[in-house]
Amino acid sequence: MFPARARKALKPGVILAVLLLGPLGTLIVYSALDPYFTWYFRDFHSQIIVDGKPSQGRVHRDHSGGSLFVTRTDVHEAMTYMIIIAPETRGHVWSCGDWVAPRFPIFGIGDVNPPCWIFSNPSDAKPEPVHPPPNPVTGSNFVEFTAY
Repeated sequence: MFPARARKALKPGVILAVLLLGPLGTLIVYSALDPYFTWYFRDFHSQIIVDGKPSQGRVHRDHSGGSLFVTRTDVHEAMTYMIIIAPETRGHVWSCGDWVAPRFPIFGIGDVNPPCWIFSNPSDAKPEPVHPPPNPVTGSNFVEFTAY
């Protein structure tokens, strides 16, 4: 098949590839099967409409469609909202504050430190402006909420 000299020359490359790609493959398989880690995929067919007019931005959804990250990029600083779609309730909307979803078509988030659930110390609390409730409304192919 290959001469002995060629096999000898390929051996270090094969060993290096196995050492590098083996752990990487293991991590990808583990994260895909881990129930505490979720991958979000960019939905290129989604539209963002603000006040009845098309707006710039991007939407990432998880594989089940139960949660979304909606990022508006038409404002001075990009803003991301995390939306949980729950059929038995109206759903939930959180502003992600300073965190903005990556531009990559795929990104993963673990449950240990989700980006939009900000816990704070009540003694350090600053007065926050009062915002209207987001009142999410969901349908088979849309999500509507009040942004702030």
